[in-house]
Amino acid sequence: MKPRFLMLLLAACLGFNAPRSAHAQTGIQRQGAATQLVQSIPAETGLADPALPFAKDVWVAMIREAEVSVDAAEFYVTSRPGGALEPVLVELEKAGTRGVKVRFLLSSKMLDQDPGSVARIRRIPGAEVRSFDLTGVSKGILHAKYFLVDGREAFLGSQNFDWRALEHIHELGVRTTDPRIVSPLAELFALDWRFAQTGRLPDLPPRSLPAARPAVELVASPPFLTPKDVRPALEALVDLLGQAKQTVRVQMLTYSPITGQDQYWPLLDNALRAAAVRGVKVQLMVSDWVLGGRALPHLKALTLIPNLEVKVVSIPEAKEGHIPFARTIHSKYLVVDGTQLALGTSNWEESYFMASRNVELVFRDSPLAPQAAGIFDRLWTSPYAFALEPLKVYEKRKVD
Repeated sequence: MKPRFLMLLLAACLGFNAPRSAHAQTGIQRQGAATQLVQSIPAETGLADPALPFAKDVWVAMIREAEVSVDAAEFYVTSRPGGALEPVLVELEKAGTRGVKVRFLLSSKMLDQDPGSVARIRRIPGAEVRSFDLTGVSKGILHAKYFLVDGREAFLGSQNFDWRALEHIHELGVRTTDPRIVSPLAELFALDWRFAQTGRLPDLPPRSLPAARPAVELVASPPFLTPKDVRPALEALVDLLGQAKQTVRVQMLTYSPITGQDQYWPLLDNALRAAAVRGVKVQLMVSDWVLGGRALPHLKALTLIPNLEVKVVSIPEAKEGHIPFARTIHSKYLVVDGTQLALGTSNWEESYFMASRNVELVFRDSPLAPQAAGIFDRLWTSPYAFALEPLKVYEKRKVD
């Protein structure tokens, strides 16, 4: 058997096409459907998975190949001279110059983060920027983070459109040409693009979903702004946790069952506890942003449940000094039994699912699940992760 044939066979088994174009740099081609995990890693940590590409390179490659359109829905945009987002913005400018239609949705509450970069996107030839504002509808925000290229390819993950997300934060996303993801995501963007213009909620028909769960599924929040053929994300996550038989791995920036005026929000919390009670090994990993927060006592209480472990991750400051809102873990994913993966943009708190626009992807019996489990385990066993102790007093971490 010839070596090249063996390479093609291996690529097919992994769900990827053999490279024959510029897409080869990140494992994706125009022809066929392919999906792959994409990482961002805090500099100077050594946490990178050598098998995965970096978002900073993938974003540039995707936009460079755009021929018709780039549609983005982002929480905010923030760049700095010489930062990793700069080449991405340059490619956007080049795309606009060659006639690519650029449309950007940004959260209304975050436009002041970097007005210069927002203005820069507005100046791209033919570009349009709209503000997504849920004021009057809910207290939520546009918290989704994704973009589509030519309606054929998408990137979705925890990475904000922020130089820090590409250089100094632990993030995980997905690049895909799978129409089962790209098509509903394009539908979701179209819905939100119209809402940003009119400010009126669409008249959505009753939800109609098949009883059988597909191998690949896009789910979204909030329920009142979700198309009829897209399931609410919270429902999907609770289902996955309920199906767990052996292991549950959860990595989040923050986790809290406390909502509003110190009210208990039990849905995900009960699902985690129930899994542990029936003998499932549950591992919950959060950032040190939870230290000093109002959910900390509850997280400590979780550590007292048999089969349930909680670890906190603390990433050291960069050599250049303190970087506000960085040097943390921001990935948002769940791995069940090493075979099911849910990855997206929501922290596990009530407002992200019930009030804000977020998007998650669910992969069942997918090779992406063990890959994500490996990423989790690498961080779980790293020197940056420590077990949360129920009786220990922790100092609040400096964030800004």
